[in-house]
Amino acid sequence: MFGTAFAQDAEKPRYTNDEGEEVFGPDYMPRSPDDVGVPLYMGRPNAGFRIPDSMLVIPQDVFRNSTIQGSLPLDAVPRQLPDDVPYLKDFRERFNTTPLKFNNLVPNNTIGPSATMKVHYVDVGQGAGAIIELPCGVAVIDLGGEWVGGNGGKVFVQYLEAFLAARPHYNHTVNVVIVSHPHADHLKGTKSLMDTNIRVLGVVDNGQTGDEGSLLTQTTFREWVEQGVPKRYSAIEVPRQVTATGVTNSVIDPFVCADVTAFWGGNNDNASKKPYDNPNNHSVVVRIDFGEASFMFMGDLELEASHDMFKQYDLNPKVFDADVLLVPHHASENATNDDLIGKITPEIAIIQMGSRTSEGAKDYSHPRGKVIALLQDQPEIVSDKRTDTPKFWAYPSGGAPLKEIQIKQAIYGTGWEGTIVVTATAKGTYQIESLGH
Repeated sequence: MFGTAFAQDAEKPRYTNDEGEEVFGPDYMPRSPDDVGVPLYMGRPNAGFRIPDSMLVIPQDVFRNSTIQGSLPLDAVPRQLPDDVPYLKDFRERFNTTPLKFNNLVPNNTIGPSATMKVHYVDVGQGAGAIIELPCGVAVIDLGGEWVGGNGGKVFVQYLEAFLAARPHYNHTVNVVIVSHPHADHLKGTKSLMDTNIRVLGVVDNGQTGDEGSLLTQTTFREWVEQGVPKRYSAIEVPRQVTATGVTNSVIDPFVCADVTAFWGGNNDNASKKPYDNPNNHSVVVRIDFGEASFMFMGDLELEASHDMFKQYDLNPKVFDADVLLVPHHASENATNDDLIGKITPEIAIIQMGSRTSEGAKDYSHPRGKVIALLQDQPEIVSDKRTDTPKFWAYPSGGAPLKEIQIKQAIYGTGWEGTIVVTATAKGTYQIESLGH
C-alpha cells in the first residue's frame, strides 16, 4: 500500500511512490490542525446555481454538526433544510431533503466592464506558482518549483519581489497565499518568502498538518503567516463542506473586485487508502471570477479524486465551468481526461512544467503527449485557437524520448515559452503574453 521508505533528510521524503512523489506512510500521516481557522461559508461563483442571499451568512459547519435529522439548528425551533440549495451527494444521503428548487444564476458584475486583471504563471521549472494581480489586491496560488537541480521556489519568490517592487500601490503586500497541497514542487518557496519583507495577510491550505517532510513545511508556513493573529488562516477540508457551491470566507476571498471559491482539499480519513495516500489527491481546487472572466486552478488532483469531487457535485456540475484552466498535475496522464475537460470547458489551457532540459520534467516525463492530444482533439477540447501554430515537445510515455507536437488550440506551457501572463477583462476577453525563459 505504501511507497518505498527512505531515511529522512531535507530533500528526500520518507515515503515515495513509483514515480518518486512523496506519499503518506505508516509513520508519516497527516492530521488536522488544532484550529481550522475562519469558518467556511457557501461559495457563490459566477457559474452553476446561485444560492439565496440569506444562506450566505450561515457557516457550513452548522449543517455538518446538526444533530437534528433534517433540520437546521439556528434556534430552538428546528427548521427544515432549505430546498433551494444544492447539497453535496454524501450530505444529501444523510438527510431526507425535499426536491431542490434552484435559482437561476445571476452573475456578479459589480466591477466596470473595462477593468482588467492578470494572472502570472511563473516559470519555476517542474512545479507551480501563480500570482493573481487584481485592481484591489494580490493573491498567490502555490510557491513551488523545481528542486532537482535548482530551487524553483526561490525563483518564484524573486519574481514576486520584483513584481511588488514594480507596483508600489500594493504596499509590498500579498492579501492571501493559497497552498494547494503539501508537495515540494508547490511549496518549495515558502522558506524564501519567509526570509523576505513581504507582508502576507492570510493563508489557505488543505489543513494537513505534520512534524516532518512537506507536512511540516506547510505547517511552518501557516504558523508564520498567522503569527498569533486570529482570522488569518482557513483550512479547506472535505469533511467540513456541505453545499455543491464550493466554500469561501474572508481569508479565501479578501477581495471586493473578484470572487474566490475553494473546493475539495484535505481528506485525512482516507489518507491511508489509495488514491488518497498521495497528497496530490488532497489538493485545494480554486476558482477565481472577475466579472465574466474565470480561472480554475486544479493543483495536482488526479483522475480518481477529481471523479470523486465531480460525483459529489452531481447537482451542480456547472460550478466548474471556467474559461482558463491550469492543467492539473503538470499535464500528467493521470490527471486529465475528456470528462474533466468537458466539465470545465476551457477556452485557454496553461501548463506549468519544466523545460526541455529540466531534470524534474525528465524524471516525471511531463507534459505527456496524450494530454496535449486530449486538449486538442474532439470530443472535448480547449475551444480557443492560437494565432500561431508552433511545434513544441512532449513525452510520449514515461522515460521515452521527447517528441515534437503541433499546438493548434490555445495551450501554453511555461516549459515551452517561459512565464505566461494572461490578462482578462471583466467582459471575459483574454490576452496571452509569453515572457520567455
